[in-house]
This record gives sequence, structure tokens and C-alpha cells, in this order.
Amino acid sequence: MQKATRSQTKDHNSRLVLKTIYDSAPISRADIARRTHLTRPTVSALATELIDSGLVSEVGQGPSAGGKRPTLLAINDVGPCLLALDLSGDDYCGALMSLRGHVIRRATQPAAGLRGQAAADCLYRLADDLLPDGSLLGIGVATPGLVDPHRGVIWRAVNRGWVDLPLREALEGRYGRPAYVANDSHMAALAEFTYGAPPGNNLIVIRVSQGVGAGVILNGRPFYGDGFGAGEIGHVVVNVDGRLCSCGNRGCLETTSSIPAILRAAATTDRRHSLLAGSEPLTWPQFVAAALAHDPVAVDVAVRAGGHLGAAAAHLVGAYNIQTIVLAGDISALGDVFLDAVQAEMHQRVLPAMAAATTVRYPSLDAAQVADITILGAAALVLQRELGIIL
Repeated sequence: MQKATRSQTKDHNSRLVLKTIYDSAPISRADIARRTHLTRPTVSALATELIDSGLVSEVGQGPSAGGKRPTLLAINDVGPCLLALDLSGDDYCGALMSLRGHVIRRATQPAAGLRGQAAADCLYRLADDLLPDGSLLGIGVATPGLVDPHRGVIWRAVNRGWVDLPLREALEGRYGRPAYVANDSHMAALAEFTYGAPPGNNLIVIRVSQGVGAGVILNGRPFYGDGFGAGEIGHVVVNVDGRLCSCGNRGCLETTSSIPAILRAAATTDRRHSLLAGSEPLTWPQFVAAALAHDPVAVDVAVRAGGHLGAAAAHLVGAYNIQTIVLAGDISALGDVFLDAVQAEMHQRVLPAMAAATTVRYPSLDAAQVADITILGAAALVLQRELGIIL
């Protein structure tokens, strides 16, 4: 094995000190040295460089242990910013965020129906709206489709008409800052693992909004698969005689369990005696309100959609034997009506012992974070790649 160079050792130690501050702030230089097993002079020199770079700040003094009170360090919440973008909805959403994940400014751009270059131009308008006046650490993008997260290339995004789109290269050329691109469901999983309360190092997040996809965390890291399609369950066929999907197949999971699919099913059901009667066009908030009020039509549609998703979840449980399944996205508004249907169907389709050990739940993040789960994941990706302080 080749010995690390002095520069590589210094970079490793700097990331170690920064991660320790990120995980344990406020913290003194002496405590950092104890936790990292680095010498105090090394920690002091690295801390000075991190302060000079704007990543870390001194935030007061800690209690005395008999001598001089130690100066405490923390991540600089008014230092370099992160630009995080979510391209998964009809509206592109983005946020300028602090290194701690606090939202500084938000913006949206309408993107319904946009494809190809028009969809890409919409992304650039969103990023332009959010550019900070000060330092930008990097840009993180969460997008639907098959994505190579190492090169930042979108191999295929069916609903956006993108094929082999070198988005990372385009963003870095336009803005002159590091950019990272990954699948939206993978980023939702990264956010739940990073900012939530996972019970261990393994986790599956199934995100249901305009589409359906899953993100997998294995041994504390995102698992993308050999062709970066791990968790791409939205275009797995669950009904061979079902509706034609945008991908060209029939009966894909997205045609049965996505938000548009649920609204379409409700709209084509007899609603004369339902709370949904007269709702034209039917909206998602109207459907959610009816389901939570136990309207029979809305509940029946939600349960059928949840059953299809539960069948798909069973395959994930059988393949990975991961015991925590998290449902994220707009679907979480349906509460137990949908959650119970998913869990019941999943339990019927896997070994009883595996079913008993598997929990299906909604995210453990707070309400504001749940709404931003994909944006938070994109921000975490930048922190991971640029600073090494996530995962």
C-alpha cells in the first residue's frame, strides 16, 4: 500500500476535525484532540485554517476545568452557503442553505410539462434566483430518473425527456462552483439518514409524489447499484393489463400508486355520494381531506394504491432484508389510511419472521424538514462530497 503524502494526511486530519466540530459543537480544541487522537498543536493549526476559510467560528467560552476557560468552536452558520435544488415536482423547488441545513432563501419555478432543453433552462432560472452574494460551497441537485452520481450525468429521466444529460458539467461551467447530481429518492433517503433518527445503518425510503422511487442506505452509505438504478421501482410492472406508462410499459407502479395515478383513479370512480362529488378537476388537497374524513371512495382508492406499493415494498424487503421502510413525499399527507394498507400488503407477501421485524413508517424528521426532505438530501450530498462531514 502506498504511503499517504503529507498533503493527503493534512486533508484527512482537517476533515476529521471539521466532522468532529459538526457532530459535537460547541466543542473546545482540547476535546477535539481527545476525540480524534490528534495532537493539540495539530488541532489548533487546523482549527485556525478552518476559521480563516469561514467554515468554523469561535462561539464563546466553555466551563473551566481549573484553569483558563476554553474557547468553543462550531460550524459557521453565516459562512459559505449551499444551493440545493429539487427537480421532482411540477414546480422545481430550491433553497439557499447554511452549512447546518437552515434555509436562508427559497425559490420555485413552474416546470409542469417542460421537457428537454426547456426543462433544463427552467433549472438554470431557479439557480440564478438563488445565487448568494457571498461564498457558495457547492450545488446539489436531486432529480428523477437514472443518474450517475459520480459523474453527475442523468442517463434517463422519462418525464423530463432527458437522455445522457451532463448536468454536473453544465452547472459547473455556468456557475464556476462544484456541483453534484443524484436521484431524488436516493437524496430523500440520505436526508432521513442524516437528519432523522434511523435505528441503524440500513434504511429504505420510498418516495411517492408525481412519481414513485426508492432510495437505499446500506451500511451507512447510499447504495446506487451497478447501473445506478437501485430502488427504481416506479417502472416495475405490478399490473400487466394496466394503464400505459410514459416509459412504454403497461401497469407500472407509477400508474397505480403515484399522486397523479391516485387522483386519476378517484376521478374515474362513481363519486355521486362521496365528499369528492363535484370536484372538477380533483386536486390532491381535496382527496387528502376526503380520505382523512373516512370518505369511502377516497379510502378505497388510497387502500388500493397502498396495496400495490406494499407489494413492491415486499420485494425490497425480500431482496435487502432491511427492517426500516420509510414512506416520504406528498403521500405522507394520507396518514394511517395509506400507511396501514402498505404494511398489510407487505406483510402478506414476505416470510412472517421478516414481516414481523420490518417497520413501515413516515419520516422521523420534523414537519418542515419532511417538506424539504429532497432538498435536505441534496444539501447533504454537497457536504459529503466537499467536506466529508456527512456519513
